[in-house]
Amino acid sequence: MGRLIKYFLITVVLYLGMRVLIALFFYDQLPIAFIASEFNQDQMDEYRARVLLPGFFLTLIYFIFRYLSGKNPTSAIWPMYVSSIAMLITHIIGFITFMPLTQDPIAMFLVTLAIFLVSRKAHHKRKNEIF
Repeated sequence: MGRLIKYFLITVVLYLGMRVLIALFFYDQLPIAFIASEFNQDQMDEYRARVLLPGFFLTLIYFIFRYLSGKNPTSAIWPMYVSSIAMLITHIIGFITFMPLTQDPIAMFLVTLAIFLVSRKAHHKRKNEIF
C-alpha cells in the first residue's frame, strides 16, 4: 500500500505541475482548464468560479485559522488532504446548484475523491509514524 500511495502522489504532483505551467504560461493558447473536457468556455468559467476558487479559498481559510490558533499540521500530506476535502465540498455544492451530471463533472469529482482517499490513508500512516 505504501508504494501505491507513493506512486499516486508522484502522479498527482506531475499532473498538478503540468496544470500550473499551462495556467501560468499558456493560458491564452489553452484557455480550457481540462483539455479533454466537453465544457465550453462559459461552462469552464462557471466551474472555476463556483468550484475551483471556493475550494482554494476554503483551504486558505482553514490554514489561516490553524495558524492563528497555533496548531501545526501533523504531517506533510495534511495540506493535500485539506485541499481535497475543500474540493469535495465545493464539487458536491456544485452538483446541487449548477453543474450538469455529465461525464466530465463526474470524472472530475471521482478524481478528487480518489485524491482525498489516498491522501487520507497517507496522512493517517504518517501521523501514526510521528506519534
